[in-house]
Amino acid sequence: MNRIEFRKRFKTVGPAVLPVIHARDRGQVVRNVRVAAREGAHGVFLINHDFGLERLLPIVREVRERLPSLWLGVNFLAVTGARAFPVLGELERSGCVVDAYWADDARIDECADVQHEAGAIAEARRESGWSGLYLGGVAFKKQRAVAPEDFGTAAGIAARHMDAVTTSGVATGRSADLSKIEAFRAGCADRALAVASGVTPDNAGSYAGLVDAILVATGINRPGSFYDVEPMRLRRLLAACREAGAGEPEPNPDAGWYLPLMAPNVRGGRFAWLDPSSIYINASAFHALVDDLVAPIDPSSIDVVAGFDAMGFVLGSAIAIRLGKGFLTIRKAGKMPVDTDAVDFVNYTGRTGRMEMRRPAFAPGTRVLLVDQWVETAARWTPASGSSSAREAWSRASPPCVSRRPAVAPPVATVTGARPRCFRGRRSRISATARRWTTSRASIPPAVSRRFRRARSPGLGGCVPVRSSPDVTSSTD
Repeated sequence: MNRIEFRKRFKTVGPAVLPVIHARDRGQVVRNVRVAAREGAHGVFLINHDFGLERLLPIVREVRERLPSLWLGVNFLAVTGARAFPVLGELERSGCVVDAYWADDARIDECADVQHEAGAIAEARRESGWSGLYLGGVAFKKQRAVAPEDFGTAAGIAARHMDAVTTSGVATGRSADLSKIEAFRAGCADRALAVASGVTPDNAGSYAGLVDAILVATGINRPGSFYDVEPMRLRRLLAACREAGAGEPEPNPDAGWYLPLMAPNVRGGRFAWLDPSSIYINASAFHALVDDLVAPIDPSSIDVVAGFDAMGFVLGSAIAIRLGKGFLTIRKAGKMPVDTDAVDFVNYTGRTGRMEMRRPAFAPGTRVLLVDQWVETAARWTPASGSSSAREAWSRASPPCVSRRPAVAPPVATVTGARPRCFRGRRSRISATARRWTTSRASIPPAVSRRFRRARSPGLGGCVPVRSSPDVTSSTD
C-alpha cells in the first residue's frame, strides 16, 4: 500500500500509533483497549503471548462486540499467514471483522528469485476472502536473521507481498537502529513501513519521518508491567508523532500574548515585580505559558522536575505533568515529617530563609530540572545545588539569569559530583534556550514590547522572554 494512502486511512499526518496489548485475560484486554481508545490511539493489536491461538479468539470477539468501531488488529504468535488468513476469513464471515493481521515472519527470502512461501501466504489471503491489512515481519526480532547489506533488498521484495512491511529492533524493548530503518525506507520506496519494539515517547521523533506505523508495547507500558498501558506514556507518544508529522511550527506573531495579564507590583520592594497569578487562573493563558516553557526541553534529557516552595510548585508540577516526569518539592523549613537536607539562603530582599528536601531525594546520576517563578539573584538556586543531597546526586548548569527577570533553570547536567557540568552536543540547545530567555528588551518584537510595557511596574527593569515565556516560582514566598 502506498504510504500516503496508509496514513490517510488512519487520518494522521504522522505515523499511526498502534498499541500492542499482550493478552492475559478478557478483563485485562478490555481495560487496556479502553485506555488506548480514550487516549486517542489509532487502533490496537492483540497478541497471544502466553497461550495458543484458540484462547485468543474469544477475547477478539468480545473486544469487537464491545467496541464495534475500534480499529482492531491481531498477531497470532508463531503462526504464519498460511494458517492465520483462513481463521480471519471465518471471523469476518461470522460478523467479527479484524482490520489487520501482523505476522512476525512474512517468510520473505531476500536471496531467492522466487518467493514460494510468501507466494503461498498471498494465495491463502486471497482464498480466505478476508478484507483487512497485512503487516508482514521482515528481519524481525527472534526470526531468521537478515544481513544488514540485504535490508533494502528484503524490504523491496516484501513490499510486493503485503500492505505494510514491518521490522523491529533486535529484541523486545530494543529500538531498531536508524540505519536499518533508513535502509528499509529506501527499499520500500513509496510503500508503507511499520516498526515495532523499542519506540518510546522520547525517541519517536527519530522514526516519525521514516515509518508510517509504530507498533508499541513496552515503550508505553507501566514500568515493570508487560501487560498494562500507562496512559501518560501513550499520550506523550501520540503527541510526539503528531508534532513530527506536522513539522516545525511557523513563527507565532502572538507569542507571549499572555504576558500583559500579569499585574504590576503596587506594594513595594518586598514583593516580586509582577504577579503572574492572573495568568494561572486563565485557562488559555496558563496552558499557553506551559506550552512555551516546555517547547525547548527534551524530555529525555531530564529525569525529574523540582520546584521551590511555594510558587515554584505551580508551574513546576504543570511542567512535570506535561513532560511525563515526577515532581520533587523543595520546601520551606519545618514542613516535612521525614528526614531532610536543609540549607540557608538570603533572597533578593535581604531576608534569610531555609529550604529543605526529603532525604534521600533521588539517586546519584538523576538529572533534575529546577523550576522557580522568579530568578532575582539566583539566591535559591545556589543553595539548592549546594546541599549535601544535591552534591551527592547531581550538579546543574548555571542559572539562566541573575537579574530581576523571569526564567526557568535549564535541565541539570549529568552527575559529576559537586562540580557543575553542562550538557554537550545535542543537549547544548538547552543552555542556548536559557540564554535566549535573558535576552535584552531590544530583541522583543515591538507589538509584544508595547503590551508588556503596559503590564510592567514603573522603575523595575529587566525583560520578559517572548518565545519561551516566563518561568516558575517566587523568591518572595
